Amino acid sequence: MFLIPPDSLSRLLVVMVATVVEKMNFFAVLDPLIKTFMQVALVIGPLSLVGLVLLLRKIEKDHPERIRWK
Repeated sequence: MFLIPPDSLSRLLVVMVATVVEKMNFFAVLDPLIKTFMQVALVIGPLSLVGLVLLLRKIEKDHPERIRWK
C-alpha cells in the first residue's frame, strides 16, 4: 500500500507549487533575507518529501523485504 497513489503525484506537485506561489505574496513586509529563506524552504521541503517517497518506492520494488509499510 502506497502513501500516495502513483496517478496523483503530478497533481500533488501542481498543488504544492500553487501553494508556494500563494504563500510568497504574504511575506511582503518581512526582511528580504527572511523572505528568501522561507521561499526556498517552502519549495525544497515538499519536494524532498516527494523524493523520499519515490526513493522508498524504488527500494521497495527492487528489494521488497527491506521496506515495511505500516
